[in-house]
Amino acid sequence: MTATAETTAVQPAEKAPLLGKKEKKAVSDPLWDDNPIAMQALGICSALAVTIKMEQTLIMCAAVIVVVALSNTVISILRKGIPNKIRIIVQLTVISSLVTCVDLILRANERASGSCPAG
Repeated sequence: MTATAETTAVQPAEKAPLLGKKEKKAVSDPLWDDNPIAMQALGICSALAVTIKMEQTLIMCAAVIVVVALSNTVISILRKGIPNKIRIIVQLTVISSLVTCVDLILRANERASGSCPAG
């Protein structure tokens, strides 16, 4: 009497992922899809700026308007000559250059008026 022993291979149970689709969406949506800072064209600089005086606020608003207007003008002039692959890099370079120029002008005016301590 020989009995045939059937052996059934036990397959390991599949591990559940740490984060399901719902959890991944809950984590990623506030970072990418529903992030007003990332979605705005002005960028994060103006969202981080904080002032305590109305004069400083108005100057900062004027500076943002000047940078946005000049960057739009420069990019509009250059748009046909900029390859699609580097368009965002050129736009960032133009905006950062304009922000640096406006910052230097504002600092020079602040020192010339004597409202800034030397340093």
